[in-house]
Amino acid sequence: MMPKKFYFLLLFINVCLATSARGAGFSAMVSPPRFELHGNPGEVIREIVDIENDGDTPTVFSIRTADWDLSEAGGLTIFPPELQPGSCRPWALLERRSIRLHAQSVKRFRFELHIPENTPAGECRLAILVEPGDSDSVMAQAKNIRFPIEGRIAIIIYVTIGDAAPALTLQTLELQKVNGRLTPVAVLHNAGNAHGRTGGFLEGKDTSGQKIDFVVSQTPILPGQTRPISIWQATAEGEKPIELRPPIKVKGFIDWPGGKEKVETTLK
Repeated sequence: MMPKKFYFLLLFINVCLATSARGAGFSAMVSPPRFELHGNPGEVIREIVDIENDGDTPTVFSIRTADWDLSEAGGLTIFPPELQPGSCRPWALLERRSIRLHAQSVKRFRFELHIPENTPAGECRLAILVEPGDSDSVMAQAKNIRFPIEGRIAIIIYVTIGDAAPALTLQTLELQKVNGRLTPVAVLHNAGNAHGRTGGFLEGKDTSGQKIDFVVSQTPILPGQTRPISIWQATAEGEKPIELRPPIKVKGFIDWPGGKEKVETTLK
């Protein structure tokens, strides 16, 4: 289930999938932080996002669309204002280009996505950016390059068109060092025409006989991508993960919308 409210931080053009964000003179929250939508050719999708000024002074926010991409390593890139090849941003209609919020106040912001007739099955991906100030003040000019000078919030939008779907296959499952800790990692490829978001649970037992529960990261894999997916130990609040002692026997399922892969193997 999607979290109710996220905070995001982005300094200059670097974007990360973080859960908290505040910048100098910029304090905002959005809910929800991500939309995963479905539509058919010729349809109009209408949605609402809550934008909150969490600061102590009135603030003007500029709102615009942007193209984005997600690397196989998980890095999120927000592109410059120019349309990227195959962009579906022209489908988007925003309620307004800027809003003014009083301190500690919330406003509902509406947007629409008009899917053209005869659009083939596939996936539309765009972002709605919420930036401090009006559209002129949030961008600086350096020769022919325009770049944001403060923070921003990126609301990520996926729209699956028609019968588009992911087609994930598990390529390898192995132990790797993640954040300095030995961790099961699944490498999956998406041969479909829409992103797939993984999930699932595994039961494990290491060489000492300890029973270990694992949860598969809910990580998006874009069409054509091959991505490593970390499988974390499921620990109670306040508990630390145990140090794994290979070999580790694991069994369970890695699943995604429309499919799943049975896992029963020994990790060495």
